[in-house]
Amino acid sequence: MKNYAKFDELRPKLEKQYENAVYSTEDCRTEDQLRQAWETHKKENPDEERILSRAFLIALILRHAPVVAEPFNPFPGKFQTFGLLQEDLKAGYKLAAEKVPGVICNGIDMDLGFNWMVDRSHVAPDWKNLLTLGLPGLIKRAAKGTSPFHKAVLVVYEALAEFCRRIAVINHNPVYEEIAAHAPKTLHEAFALAYILHDAIEFSGEEVRTMGRFDSLYIDFYRADLAAGRLTRESAKELLKFFWTAFYARYQGKRFGKNFCFGPDINELSYLGMETYYEMNTVDPKLSVLVREDMPQDFAELYARCIRDDRTAIVSLNYDVVVAGLIRHGRTPEDAATFVPIGCYEPAVAGKEISCSGSTHIYLPIPLLSVINSGKDYATFEDFKTGYLEQIRKISTLMQEKQTLCDLAWKYVNPVPLLSGTFDSCMEKARDISDAGALYNTTGCVCSYLADAVDSLEAVRFLVYEQKLCTLPELRQILKDNWEGHEKLRTAVLRNHAKWGNNDTQVDALAVEIASFVSQLLFNLPNGRGGSFFPSLYGQLVVERGKMIGALPSGRLAGEPMSKNMDAVIGMDRNGITGLMNSVLKVDMRQFPCGTCLDIMLHPSAVRGDDGVQILVSLIRTFIAHGGSGIQFNIFDAAVLRDAQIHPEKYENLQVRVCGWNVRFTDLDSAAQETFIRQAEAIA
Repeated sequence: MKNYAKFDELRPKLEKQYENAVYSTEDCRTEDQLRQAWETHKKENPDEERILSRAFLIALILRHAPVVAEPFNPFPGKFQTFGLLQEDLKAGYKLAAEKVPGVICNGIDMDLGFNWMVDRSHVAPDWKNLLTLGLPGLIKRAAKGTSPFHKAVLVVYEALAEFCRRIAVINHNPVYEEIAAHAPKTLHEAFALAYILHDAIEFSGEEVRTMGRFDSLYIDFYRADLAAGRLTRESAKELLKFFWTAFYARYQGKRFGKNFCFGPDINELSYLGMETYYEMNTVDPKLSVLVREDMPQDFAELYARCIRDDRTAIVSLNYDVVVAGLIRHGRTPEDAATFVPIGCYEPAVAGKEISCSGSTHIYLPIPLLSVINSGKDYATFEDFKTGYLEQIRKISTLMQEKQTLCDLAWKYVNPVPLLSGTFDSCMEKARDISDAGALYNTTGCVCSYLADAVDSLEAVRFLVYEQKLCTLPELRQILKDNWEGHEKLRTAVLRNHAKWGNNDTQVDALAVEIASFVSQLLFNLPNGRGGSFFPSLYGQLVVERGKMIGALPSGRLAGEPMSKNMDAVIGMDRNGITGLMNSVLKVDMRQFPCGTCLDIMLHPSAVRGDDGVQILVSLIRTFIAHGGSGIQFNIFDAAVLRDAQIHPEKYENLQVRVCGWNVRFTDLDSAAQETFIRQAEAIA
């Protein structure tokens, strides 16, 4: 590796590398020249296929746009788009509206409780193909085809290779000359190629949500560098810090995080990576650990120590349960075994699947409100529950109709030859990933806020059918009044111990029934790309969506935060971690192959010292052994969080696990901060 200054000396500069970027004027065109070239091309090719016009623009930017001069950085590669790619993306949405009648490419119906969209935020290239073939291999493969798709792939990869050569000259970085000429041979070259393709894909309109299985992808490069004397273990750590900081710098820890996956086969790079993560102590990247029974104890302790010591951007995923769910949903056992997390917890077959895991949501409490507000009379609780489930069936049909149009519109909105060219199936079919080119074309449906739905359904049973404290029409008015004037009744509901998360047989049976019904409904529901819907069970954006949801029978007031992931409603899990885990484990996680996750909050005193690390390892292993799918942690003292609200300058590095990503506590708005404080107070 070229001699660079020490990472710790450069870290402040590296973390601001995007916002403080200085663009070189060497070998580039001005904004006016680029715009003129783009306009001329469109006029001369008015009937050009969308993928070819998009490829031309991407190549124009890569070949001629200004790039950042940063010779101090082992991983340069930023370029200026002047908004051209974003403007063309808007044109793509306009074209989609013309080509797919009736499509609304991004919508939400909070009256019925679902949303839909063209999901451009849950994709990843075939990292193994990229590192094996390199740019020359990908170019050679694309050149064999004659379809518009193959031509588009060839155009963008040749431009990306030229971009690397430009970077090499401007930044005096021979690594980039090497990756333009051949497949990567060293760890530095492999990291550089992955970073370059990642950023090029993201600037062309898709969000790459996983960098793949870190330890298995890069282990051969690491071993070869050690054997050749190019790297030592410590210099490899230094290189990795530069690499990971490039991803942090893009959003400064204020987006969804960049996923690097570890396991299930643990090797020496797994240990090095986790040690590096501990030393960096950063909110991004985030790590997924694929846990099997045979995980080495010392590695389990290593990453548990990270979690215990406030490096909580880690989720543990049950490898065997995820694989079983994928097989049940139609993947071959061989393909299922290669999955990577494609978002927060959602899996996809590496290099073979485009899951669009965030495309649709069903907000489970809202159909219950629809039933209450319908004015229908239900003689028994079973009748009411049936009405609720049928309402979910109704909105799933509406959601499917709207999302199918989005699936059909994607190829007009944003074809992505930079991404698709890494997929074997796309090259064989001559189809972009936006046009069903992947082997598996699934559409995610996130079923959200299970705890709120279960507690509300149980509250209806308690209020209307068992205790007869009010009628359904009266309950409808109570909710319309946001419980104002009905405080005694609300207190009775809140004090009722029948709540999700307490290992209550009756309540948990409701959760299992709702989950099974929704899973069966969605499991093989056809989408618009030749595949099917792909259900998950977790709740995110709990503050943002909570503001849009009215009062619930559970006693929740309008606008309050919703329950997160598979957790209980804040303060309602009164039987500790064991009660919460026992409730969650009654749900068959394989019914939701697109992912589930349980959040555990612990007080620091519960995991203090070496014994505390063992406690975390035991919790993870126990949850996994009993069929849990995903588990993650926050470890807080409520008093510390309160102080951080008052004195944010003292807590600049205080991390919180929001849902499937980490942010700084001080970057959250006050409403989001309060959700963590309330939860921490509940366990104190």
